[in-house]
Amino acid sequence: MKQKFMLVGTTLLAVALLFIFYENKNSTENVLKTETNDEQQLPSLQNAQHTQTISHTDNIQPNISPQKMVRCNGIAEMFSDPIIEDSFNWYSANQNVFFDNIKQQQTQQSRIASAFINKNKSIETDIEDFDQLLQTYPDNKLIGFNLVQHCSYSTVKACDDAMIQRALDIDTENGALWLQIALYQLKTGNVERAQVSLVQFIQSQRYNEYSGDYLSTVDLALKEAGANDDLALKIAVLGIAATRYKTNFEPLVKLCKKTETDNASLLNICFQTSERLIESKGGLFTHQVGLSIQKNVLEKYDDSEGIAKNDSAQKAFDTFNEEANIAMNMVLRSRKRTEYWLSLNIDYGELATLEYMIDQAKQTSANNQQDPCAIDW
Repeated sequence: MKQKFMLVGTTLLAVALLFIFYENKNSTENVLKTETNDEQQLPSLQNAQHTQTISHTDNIQPNISPQKMVRCNGIAEMFSDPIIEDSFNWYSANQNVFFDNIKQQQTQQSRIASAFINKNKSIETDIEDFDQLLQTYPDNKLIGFNLVQHCSYSTVKACDDAMIQRALDIDTENGALWLQIALYQLKTGNVERAQVSLVQFIQSQRYNEYSGDYLSTVDLALKEAGANDDLALKIAVLGIAATRYKTNFEPLVKLCKKTETDNASLLNICFQTSERLIESKGGLFTHQVGLSIQKNVLEKYDDSEGIAKNDSAQKAFDTFNEEANIAMNMVLRSRKRTEYWLSLNIDYGELATLEYMIDQAKQTSANNQQDPCAIDW
């Protein structure tokens, strides 16, 4: 299962590594190589009404393999552009000033952004900060979700039922929150309560990890703190996002892996949970975990037909990851494309946005009149 997880090419992490590379460029001179809002549906290409577009080839509907997509050179090529280099140098020199400015402001947005940017030495202190923020802003679902997400990582009992209930009271219908609660309960060893929460997750109609709210909050806070709205800022936002706690699936994976067919009820919950993860569009990693748990359950029942379908779905997902990396190389070369991608990510989530960007990259690859690899910042 670990090997499968390693295949997931999360865009945020790749971009974050690039940002970290540039921050240390003078000393290393080396080049290093997505939770989501699916409450809205990305409009079809034929009906999309966006103020910005990536290409003007919406009438082309190519069905091409990753091998036939235009492949640009490595992202490091971008840093040969003097405008981009100056932008990163300026941001790097002033980054701590921006972070201090955010920390000193007392607006709701700046306080939330500061909690993500200025992490404490212990996760327990972070949990206390998020709980205090939630009590100060009791209707903020982004805070509530991240509070419970932090709880699922804590190695001590830093959380209690009152904390969890505060988050649940404002977001009862959100399957992503019920999943976090189940993971927290598994972490504390309460399997029976976790099963109840997993059933709530399975039956939920919504799934929102508030990744879009997270990105927009950090992006706007940095702008208000004095950062220029350029490539450096966009990659800084993604670099910060890559340090955000991701869903801690380990307790769930362990539970389902050790559950055998003699406990059909719990194994069925594992299987239904895997299907809900796959369909949730919660992000690349969430989708991969769903596929992995699903295959594990199917193997326990020796379901050859189900295993074959799972293998087919896994191959399709691996292709999707490959196509996403190719598409994102194109996206980051253009200011318009990057801004458009980030805005869609905020509105629609990681998977839906990547699906759209892959389609656009394929259309651009089929249009010989364009140079999709041109650097335009």
